Amino acid sequence: MTLRVAVLGCGNSLVGNDAVGLEVLYALQEDPPRPRGLRIDFIEAATGGLDIIEYLENRDRAIVIDAILGGGRAGDIRVFDADRIPDPVDQAFSLHGIDLPHALAIGRKLHPDRMPPVTVVGIEIGKAPEPTDRDLSSAVADAVEEAVATVTGILADWSREVTWDA
Repeated sequence: MTLRVAVLGCGNSLVGNDAVGLEVLYALQEDPPRPRGLRIDFIEAATGGLDIIEYLENRDRAIVIDAILGGGRAGDIRVFDADRIPDPVDQAFSLHGIDLPHALAIGRKLHPDRMPPVTVVGIEIGKAPEPTDRDLSSAVADAVEEAVATVTGILADWSREVTWDA
């Protein structure tokens, strides 16, 4: 059995700490993990929005790597199931700024049979980046290596699940 897995790095490379999901993705692509039993596509999801639905459709599982504002210290890593994100579809929102929770909720409503379970690897950025920020802060940059190890560990766990009997 082979699992079709998408690993998405999200963020805006022009806005400081918001780029951390992309930086983790780039590090993974430089030395990609190759766990048995997984067919992994590494996807740059810089634009976010509804494109995320297409990236996730018809996968068995997915990991989304993104900057988060969860009230923790900058550089903290949080791993959680996207199902724990409250469903925001019934709330007012603009199609010009669809964030990850909205995109996932819309995807689940439109294509419930084609959307995989999604694990989020969130890197706490501490505060919203300013439009003039261009680089990752040192605390967030220092977390990239740990986030890479976290993603690699999740993939290894999934590999053990599908190769247990092999």
